[in-house]
Amino acid sequence: MLTTRKRIGGATTLALLLLMTPAASAFAAQAADPPPELFDGAQLSARPGERLTLRSPSYLPGWIGDWVISKAFVQHGTLRMHDPAITAEATVACDTPPGVYQVGRTGSEPVEAGDDGAPWVTVKVVEIDDAERAACPGKVAALPPEEIEEQWPADDSWPNSPWDVRTFQPGAKVTPTSTLMGYDERLTSRGFTGRPVMRGTKAVLTATATIRCDAEPGLYEVRWVGKDEVWARYRVAQIDDATRASCRDGTWHVATGRTPWLVGGAAAALAAAGAYALARRRRGPARPADNGSSQV
Repeated sequence: MLTTRKRIGGATTLALLLLMTPAASAFAAQAADPPPELFDGAQLSARPGERLTLRSPSYLPGWIGDWVISKAFVQHGTLRMHDPAITAEATVACDTPPGVYQVGRTGSEPVEAGDDGAPWVTVKVVEIDDAERAACPGKVAALPPEEIEEQWPADDSWPNSPWDVRTFQPGAKVTPTSTLMGYDERLTSRGFTGRPVMRGTKAVLTATATIRCDAEPGLYEVRWVGKDEVWARYRVAQIDDATRASCRDGTWHVATGRTPWLVGGAAAALAAAGAYALARRRRGPARPADNGSSQV
């Protein structure tokens, strides 16, 4: 009888676990979901010191690079591609009184004093007690730095923006793509073996660049020769000594083939390049606030 009860108890426990597992999985999946898209007129609720993630409607890629501004924010956020979402991060200032505040967008033009930008959504800042307000500055200081590197779809051409950071191994051949400039112009980067030349037709220009076998892991910049503005960035991956040796003696590509993210057709390259041109027109020149990362 006792054995039967034990079996029934074990079976019941197992059944409960099986019933709970889908719910737990659903909860975990829900927690990992990206923030909802914010359409014009939406309202968020926030506390002083809280960092907000503002998600643009996915059908408005022209917003990439725009600033998100509000009198409630410590400083502006920047809309960036974090595939599959276009998001900006902004922190509510600790001294913000309770109330409803406009959140606006600005393009590549400088923000004038008192300019609220193009209206987008609002944020309702709630009241907090004295103890929470006193602890707020420490909470804000402990927040991690804003993620400024962008994650574009892996099958898009590169770069879509100066912060479209892809990772390449030493010895890899990569294909920088441009639609705005510059036929017969050269690119330069400390991680390239030389200065590749941009060539092409139908306003889509490409070059073939090879990552140096002795390139150390880290973040690298790409510029047009003779120009100071950073046009692209990429990351060089860590490799072991044996792989680096095979890169130097020319056997690495035989074993690994071409870089897997390269676009496999002219139509895909043209589509990605068109999105790139739209984003670059809206983004404008690189802003000083975006150039503070460590660079190799």
